[in-house]
Amino acid sequence: MPETSVYLSDFRPHLRQPSAADLCLPVPCMTPEETNEKVLEVFAQHRDLVSLPVVEGAQPIGLINRNIFLSQISKPFRMELYGRKSCIAFMDKEPLVVEASMDIEALTFKAVECGEKALSDGFIITRDGQFAGVGNGLQLMRVVADMQAAHNRQILHSIEYASVIQQATLHSSREVLARVCPVADLVWEPRDIVGGDFYQFHAKDGGWFATVADCTGHGVPGAFMTLIASSSLDQAVRQHGARDPAALLAQVNRSIKQMLGQVDGQDGTPASDDGMDAACFWFEPACGRLVFAGARLSLFVLRPGADAVDSIDGQRKGVGYVDSAFDFAWHNVELALPPGSLVFVTTDGLVDQVGGARAIAFGKRRIRELLLEHAHGTPAEVNRAMRAALGAWQGTQHRRDDLTFFCFRT
Repeated sequence: MPETSVYLSDFRPHLRQPSAADLCLPVPCMTPEETNEKVLEVFAQHRDLVSLPVVEGAQPIGLINRNIFLSQISKPFRMELYGRKSCIAFMDKEPLVVEASMDIEALTFKAVECGEKALSDGFIITRDGQFAGVGNGLQLMRVVADMQAAHNRQILHSIEYASVIQQATLHSSREVLARVCPVADLVWEPRDIVGGDFYQFHAKDGGWFATVADCTGHGVPGAFMTLIASSSLDQAVRQHGARDPAALLAQVNRSIKQMLGQVDGQDGTPASDDGMDAACFWFEPACGRLVFAGARLSLFVLRPGADAVDSIDGQRKGVGYVDSAFDFAWHNVELALPPGSLVFVTTDGLVDQVGGARAIAFGKRRIRELLLEHAHGTPAEVNRAMRAALGAWQGTQHRRDDLTFFCFRT
């Protein structure tokens, strides 16, 4: 009896879900009156038959496994003793019996509950309680695998489209950056298809505002957080302007905590302990004035002719999160930057990436060294050097996080 291959594509899943009926194979069956000699004859005629159902009237009552039957009947004197006796002698009296209408997911759980014999022996399929045929354990596994593959493809397509949406939300900031600082360079590389890093740029009278932020997580959860944090920041800029980065961080902190059920860190059952780290600054090109506020992220500055890179660390408090006070106040740091100064900000995807011979973090020291080494390079050249150094450092290590860094020259 030839084996029948069943695949999910045969079921047109957009029309209906596969069921046990799709696995139903018509096979010979026995009655309790028939002998083991007849069973042996049927197995000889149907060499692909794994199990032989036994039916009384129209009701299935058992299943005879081919291998078990042949191993038992081949023992000395077994044929003489049992050959003319009822086939129920070697029958499994408690096989898995399912209705043809049962969906594949429910059938899979039933098969797991039944144990290994549901896969090795197969199972009996009925229609309205009457024998219809048998299902094969291997076919069931194929269909489940095909369903899982289709499900994974659907999820992947959804995430890929989510990436289009996420990039679209960042597009306007890219346009602003190209307008206010054409020679600036930005690297944004999610670890997965979508990511938890985002950036924002706003052009205002006399200057422009920039944010590089790292939200909790990466992948889909991180991307959801970027939508929350980015929209909160955009609203804060619209309401309060862009000249006070510390005030904007405070406003986003309050907004995130309200949206996620985090109330002054006192809520016993917060909806989530999530938030973001961020580096924000307001820059006035005409006078070289830069106002920086950071939440666990730093700003790197290399002034012309300097032999060291200044690192202005953000405060050690994240935006949002249960342990951040609702009214926490970040502080601005004001810098005077002469023309030609190099400014660099990054999320911790660069700083924390493990690599090198000792599998340690890339760290801030290497960032400062690279900025000094490429002090006269363009922002794009600096970022290319930083990306190349990170790749060499990472080597065969797993990418730990999303990667975003930004460089411009005053």
